[in-house]
Amino acid sequence: MDLEYSPEQQQLRAEIRASLEQVMTPERVAAIGENIEGGPAVRDCVRALAEANLLGVGWPKEYGGQGFSAIEQFIFSEEARRVNAPIPLVTLNTVGPTLMQCGTEEQKQKFLPAILDGSVEFAIGYSEPEAGSDLASVRTTAVRDGDEYVINGQKMFTSGAAYADYIWLAARTDPNAKKHKGISILIVPTSSPGFSWQPLHTMPGISTFYTFYDNVRVPASALVGGENQGWQLITTQLNFERAALGNLGALEPLFERTLQWATGTELDGGRVIDQPWVQLALARVEAQVAAYKLVNLRVNAAMTKGALNMGEASAAKVFGTELTQQVARQLLEVLDGNGVRRGADAPLRGALETAYRQAVINTFGGGANEIQRDIIAMAGLGMPRAPRDLRATAQ
Repeated sequence: MDLEYSPEQQQLRAEIRASLEQVMTPERVAAIGENIEGGPAVRDCVRALAEANLLGVGWPKEYGGQGFSAIEQFIFSEEARRVNAPIPLVTLNTVGPTLMQCGTEEQKQKFLPAILDGSVEFAIGYSEPEAGSDLASVRTTAVRDGDEYVINGQKMFTSGAAYADYIWLAARTDPNAKKHKGISILIVPTSSPGFSWQPLHTMPGISTFYTFYDNVRVPASALVGGENQGWQLITTQLNFERAALGNLGALEPLFERTLQWATGTELDGGRVIDQPWVQLALARVEAQVAAYKLVNLRVNAAMTKGALNMGEASAAKVFGTELTQQVARQLLEVLDGNGVRRGADAPLRGALETAYRQAVINTFGGGANEIQRDIIAMAGLGMPRAPRDLRATAQ
C-alpha cells in the first residue's frame, strides 16, 4: 500500500484548501461563532460549500458527486475541519452513503441531490433512555396503518435534531421478533405533527436533544431497506460514522499555532521550546498525528474497495477520538494557562480548550468506546463475546 497521497490528491487538497478560504470569509466565520451545531448561519455556510462543489468530492458522479474515492472525501473533511467549516458530517458521510447502498430509487432521487446542494440535513434517532449502547433494545414503535406507519416513543442524544429536516429513525416494527430482527429504519420529517424535541446541554457547550414521537405518521415510502431489515442499515451507517469521528483535521492547525507560540515566546531566559519537556511533548504529538494519518489511509482505502468491516471502523474511532483528547491535553500543558485564555491577546483564544472539551463527546458518539472495544475484539480479532457480567466489570 502506498503510504503517501498521490500528486493528484495533493493537488486536490490544495484546490480544496483554496476554495475553503474563499467560502470561510471573516464575516461568515464571525456569523457562525462557536455555534457550529446548526442555525441559519451554519446552513448558509453549508449551501456555500455546496455551491463551491465541495460537499460531494468522494460521491459517485451518478449521484451528483465528483466521482473521487473515500480518500478524497476524507481529504475534504480534513481540510474543512482545519478551518472549522461546519460540514454536515452525519448527513454527508453516513446517511448519504447508506442511502446509496440501501435506499430505493425514489429515495435516492429525493434525498441525495438535496444533501449535495445543502438543502437537507439529517439527525440520527437511535439511542433511547433504555437503549443506549444496546441499540437492539429500542422501544420506539412504528405500526403499519394502511399506507402509513404510526410512530410512538422517545429518543435521546439525537444531535442536531433542532436544526435537521429529517430524523433517520430506528423503530421496532415487529415486537414479536428477536430484538435484532424486528427493527426498521424510517425517514421522519421534523415538521411532522406529533414530533417535538428538548435540548440536553453538554460539557463542551453544545447541545444534543431528546426527541419525542406522539402518533407521528409517515408514508410507507419512508421505510428504508425493507421492514424489519433495519439492523443491517444501522451497522452500515455506524461504520461510516465511526470511521469519520476520529478526524484530527481541527487539531493540526492548533498544533502548528502551539509550535509557533513555543518557538517565539521567551520564558526564564530562553524560549519555551528550548525546555526538554516541551520538545518531548511536541515531538510526541507530531508522531501520534502521523500514526493516525496512516490509520485513516487504511480505513479510507478499505471504504474505497467496499471492504470496511466493523472491527476496522471501531478501531479507527477508538484510536482517533482518544488520541484527540491526548493531543489536546499535551498541547494545553505546553501552553500552560495561555491555553484557556480567550482574550484578543491569547495565543489561541481558547480554541484548544474548547476542542479538548468537545473531544470528549466523540468518545461515545457513534457508540461508546467501551462498546467499541468489544466490537474490535469480536469483529476485528475473532475473539468470543465476553460474558455480560464480565463486560460490565471491565467497563
